[in-house]
Amino acid sequence: MNPGHTPSQERGLIVLIGVALLASGIVLFFSSEHRAPQHEIEPIVLEGVRVIVPVFTEIGKINVNEASAAELERLPGIGEALATRIIAYREEHGPFRSLDELENVSGIGKETVERLREYAEAR
Repeated sequence: MNPGHTPSQERGLIVLIGVALLASGIVLFFSSEHRAPQHEIEPIVLEGVRVIVPVFTEIGKINVNEASAAELERLPGIGEALATRIIAYREEHGPFRSLDELENVSGIGKETVERLREYAEAR
């Protein structure tokens, strides 16, 4: 127990944190366009206790023809190795005409491409 706070205050803080996390999850789940979230951190001060809660903002779909390795790594299922392969493929063969062309990159199959559709595009 933290000195200076009653058990009731501590329980209230725990409930508040839980509600904030639940609300963030609901907002993401029901997002009308299901885009990849970008995280910003804003502090919330509660009776002298500082709690950091992520705030999610829409950033749009990631364009696989222009994205850096770091941006590609934000996509679900794309790590450092696949991001490097995507960039190498695009440099060798030119821009992707569609997301389906990602299947030509070693290590990317139909399931990965389907998972990426709501977060990525090829423009």
